[in-house]
Amino acid sequence: MIRDIQKSITNGFLFFSNLILQTTIKNKFDELFFDEKVNVDGLSIKDAQKNRISPFKWDLANRFKKIDLKESIDLDELSLYEQLLKKSRIIVTTNYDSFIENILIQKFNQNPTIYVGNKGFFDNTNGWSEIYKIHGSTTDPKSIVITKEDYDEYDKNSVLISAKILSSMIDSPIIFLGYSLQDRNIRNLLSDFSKQLPAEDPRKSANRIFVINRKENEKALDERIYTLEDSNITCTLIDTDNYKELFKKLLKINEGATPYEVKKYQRLIRKLIISSGQKGSLHSVMISPDNLDTLENKIDQNDPVVMALGEAKYFYVYPDLLSYIEDYFNNTNKYAPEVALAFAAREGNSRTRIPFSKYWHKIANLEEINLSESNKKKLLDKISYCGDLRSIKNSINSSYQIHFTSIEKISKQSGNSSIKKYELLSYNIDSLDLDELKNFIINQAIPDFKASITKGTNLKSSIRKFLLAYDFLINGNLK
Repeated sequence: MIRDIQKSITNGFLFFSNLILQTTIKNKFDELFFDEKVNVDGLSIKDAQKNRISPFKWDLANRFKKIDLKESIDLDELSLYEQLLKKSRIIVTTNYDSFIENILIQKFNQNPTIYVGNKGFFDNTNGWSEIYKIHGSTTDPKSIVITKEDYDEYDKNSVLISAKILSSMIDSPIIFLGYSLQDRNIRNLLSDFSKQLPAEDPRKSANRIFVINRKENEKALDERIYTLEDSNITCTLIDTDNYKELFKKLLKINEGATPYEVKKYQRLIRKLIISSGQKGSLHSVMISPDNLDTLENKIDQNDPVVMALGEAKYFYVYPDLLSYIEDYFNNTNKYAPEVALAFAAREGNSRTRIPFSKYWHKIANLEEINLSESNKKKLLDKISYCGDLRSIKNSINSSYQIHFTSIEKISKQSGNSSIKKYELLSYNIDSLDLDELKNFIINQAIPDFKASITKGTNLKSSIRKFLLAYDFLINGNLK
């Protein structure tokens, strides 16, 4: 069958010949699968029909999931290639397998953003450590591009791919590695570029676009300027079989912080905020990427470090009790939920009343938040002791369990006793006007709380109770 198809191709275009072969094989394989003449690991006929999955693509994905390196591989060359991947901002590949992302994740502890098919081309991405698997991935067999129908659909969206690469080319060079100028994918991309790029000095294009062409036994890096036929695209073509030397040259390019360092910044900033901030040790300033490799050890050793990025008003400061309360009820949102919850957990003991309901309800799953197990337990203990409005009311002395419907009447009934006033407010909080309560908290309760902290009076306990009751009323109970 295959020989017959090959003979029918008279134009000599290898790509189209292979495309017809691939389409025919896919259709025949699927037919055999549904006739129960071949089996595919992990896929049943029912699932294939229900999810409209090609058994051929599923089987293909299974095969490409198994990555075995040849025994003859040059380990030095592989190491240089890995370093080049680590340094690349954006990687666009037509490979289905996970070889590239496995290197970044397992060897360099990176967390690259991976887009499959045309996904991500409309997203406002950050342009760092991104992998675009434009012909699909083994993680999603349906995404694999291999048949004529697949390529027809892919071609409809090819302009998106070209536009994405073109936008990244403004700041960085583009290197085509593992493709020849006869490859359909690279020719289509360059053709799309020619339609979008403004007319410019050919030397500029040549300094932006590099095509590495494998020339067997060529030890030098033979560079020449090449203009694609029927287009205004000029690129630098490098003929070589010495990839070790090529990778060394490319690794000398300095574009500042690497994607690895940028991603590491993001992770370490988070750790700094949660770990160092809690200890009140944010004194030194570290802004150099050269220190990234030792920064994490400094954090773990309790050394005083901070990374300051952005405007001063956003610099991290771990809250004290009063600043936390003021921020909480004024809704100024100065603190990330993890920071606020960590503070609430560490404030006092399990019986210490502190509002944190609005942060708690933002969490879908306690396991997803970056809190220590100790702090999680402390929060759960606080919830267990006093986690709803009913528990607040039950804790109020029976002599203060008198019904009122206005703050004014409570103030008159309380006379000069501030403790009595706040106890009555807590007991009647769900019967009072919400706007009046809000104004009372901002204009009287918080100033009273500040004064009680300064003077060390017992009033602080009653105000805590009242503020927590209001929190449950507005933001919901915790149990």
